[in-house]
Amino acid sequence: MKVIEAISDMNIGGAGRLLLTRLANSSSEGTDTVVLLPKGSMLKSKFSDIGVSTRSFEGCSDRSFDVGAIGGIARIIKEEKPDIVNSHGCMSARIAAFLCRVPVRIHTRHCAYPVPLWQRIFPVKQIIGGLNAALSHRTIAVACAARRNLLDMGMSDDRITVIINGVDRLRKYGEAERREARRRLGLEHSFVVGICARVEKCKDHESFLRAARILSLEDEKYRFVIVGDGSMLGEMKALASALGIEDKVIFTGFTDDVEEYFNVFDINVNCSVGTETSSLALSEGMSIGLPSVASSYGGNTYMVRHGENGFIYSQRDFTELADMIRRIASSPSLYEHMSDKAYERYSEELNSEKMTRETEALYKELYREYTLRAKARLSGNEGSAP
Repeated sequence: MKVIEAISDMNIGGAGRLLLTRLANSSSEGTDTVVLLPKGSMLKSKFSDIGVSTRSFEGCSDRSFDVGAIGGIARIIKEEKPDIVNSHGCMSARIAAFLCRVPVRIHTRHCAYPVPLWQRIFPVKQIIGGLNAALSHRTIAVACAARRNLLDMGMSDDRITVIINGVDRLRKYGEAERREARRRLGLEHSFVVGICARVEKCKDHESFLRAARILSLEDEKYRFVIVGDGSMLGEMKALASALGIEDKVIFTGFTDDVEEYFNVFDINVNCSVGTETSSLALSEGMSIGLPSVASSYGGNTYMVRHGENGFIYSQRDFTELADMIRRIASSPSLYEHMSDKAYERYSEELNSEKMTRETEALYKELYREYTLRAKARLSGNEGSAP
């Protein structure tokens, strides 16, 4: 079975990390996989490191649709002759696969946001649903929130398969190693609240910092760590200074290795107010037993079971965010309970093994259905095929 995975990311974002994780964990024998990438993508070397072949095309740099890229992608598809093409946020690849009549066409939906009203009413909803049905035989939704988006846009439920994002388990530090990591970061004797996310408006670091100010005024023990880079990093540093908490907040900038930071966190926070499906950072924190406090946006309410492995707060309500953090920090018994439940949540559904196994099973199912239909056509008995 020949598979092409097409992605338009130039940097290493969530979709790219998920694809890397799945292919690194793949144990599917008899499957030949090639990843299609825009020229110059940072993902190319990462796939090479895990032994996965890549092909590059012009255009689509961090864009879903680029009419000029369709021809180049189609040429590669014709040369590779895949049985399956899975497009990750790349409409140009979906169109190219359709034009090349690829037997099994899959689209993975990596985002979730409120669908505008004009896309949910007749006849626009029906047009979008029909277009999606024509371009893809199946859509993988990486969160239940993404599935709701697809249904709102007119896609038939039987064309959607939900496969929740999964991550590899982080290595959990022992107490001595954790103390040393905290010492290096100047966080000894602190209760550390962390957030790991691109520093962009949709991740709402402003609410994180405003909650940090409330907690810092109440108790000297709190320290805050922001892991990540983005267009609003300078603005958030200025806000921390304006709030008078610059000495309480560590901005790490971009890092390719988050393991140490998660191991110094006591609570893992997600403040998203846009495009959140099933957060990789929440899953990574849960893999070492970190309780979460997350906004009520998108897939967060599925990831975090309120009162069990963490708390959900009303998005943008930084006062409620501070209260939720305080409740966990002030109760050792609640903290221990949530820590246990966090690891349990990761183990049951949010791990890379489950995600990989379910995706490979879907590929095999769709490929089998195609081969049965093809055999039925050849035998003139198409109506008997499933």
